[in-house]
Amino acid sequence: MSDDEYPNTVSEVISDSMRFKPSVLVAIMHFKAAEPYRGTLNERHQKFKTLHAALCAAYEITPPQLIFGTDLASCSGRSCYLLEMNAIILRGRLSVVTYLHEFAHARGLNERQAARWSLNLFRRCFPKSWSHATFEGHMIRRHN
Repeated sequence: MSDDEYPNTVSEVISDSMRFKPSVLVAIMHFKAAEPYRGTLNERHQKFKTLHAALCAAYEITPPQLIFGTDLASCSGRSCYLLEMNAIILRGRLSVVTYLHEFAHARGLNERQAARWSLNLFRRCFPKSWSHATFEGHMIRRHN
């Protein structure tokens, strides 16, 4: 498998030894404390925008546009990062893992690296959600 391909499974990229910048962990923990799954859609968007600003500062990158195409009935699988526009487009239900994955692309990471970074960060900071999730290939799904 090429390093620029998605991993076949989540377990391929999970690592107990993966490290994160302290400022990234602080940003995620503030986001978690803000309860990103609660509130009106506008409130939830604002929580993601606040996290976005904090992560951009932590990695010292030019903030990509953060565009919401929220549709609460569909999954977030059509979300993307557009390099040409320096824009993250979140489609479907708001997903922390999807946002983190697309943010990783904004940092220049390829598919495998983005999956590794986003999944490990989510697992570390949202252990309860992780423990209730199901996995399909390289993707995590919220267990309803």
